[in-house]
Amino acid sequence: MLDHCTGRQLKELLALASTDAKTTWNWLLEVGDLEQLEYLLTDMCSRIGQSAGALLRAVCSPATPVDALVAIKSTAKRLAVAAEAAPQKAAATLLYHLAVASALGHHARYISSKDPAERLGLYKDLAAELSDDDLAAIFEKAVAGFSESPPWEVDL
Repeated sequence: MLDHCTGRQLKELLALASTDAKTTWNWLLEVGDLEQLEYLLTDMCSRIGQSAGALLRAVCSPATPVDALVAIKSTAKRLAVAAEAAPQKAAATLLYHLAVASALGHHARYISSKDPAERLGLYKDLAAELSDDDLAAIFEKAVAGFSESPPWEVDL
């Protein structure tokens, strides 16, 4: 039966079997469905006068300008700090990474101060593991953007 499990399913099974109290679910993957992500972000966004749906549509759209993606990234950082539970923090973190990946994939602009090499592995994993094809596609485009030449521009 285990031969038919995906890598993600095996990780979840191992986490359930672990006696280590520090073992945590890979929350980014858990909230990596567009509906679940919007659900988790809605309450947090309403507290700051934002629409979770509008933010998610913006990060998914290739037409969203880089300045708007930078603003969404900042909003996501604020949401992550204010998050009260692990799923909410993961949802805000995923929104952050979606904004960064969208800027890179759609506009060839890197909008984070973190070393881009540190993001490549994460974005490859998210592209391969997210259950939502639309969200995974954003990370796929970002991964492709890492290998483009000439190098992308950096906007902080």
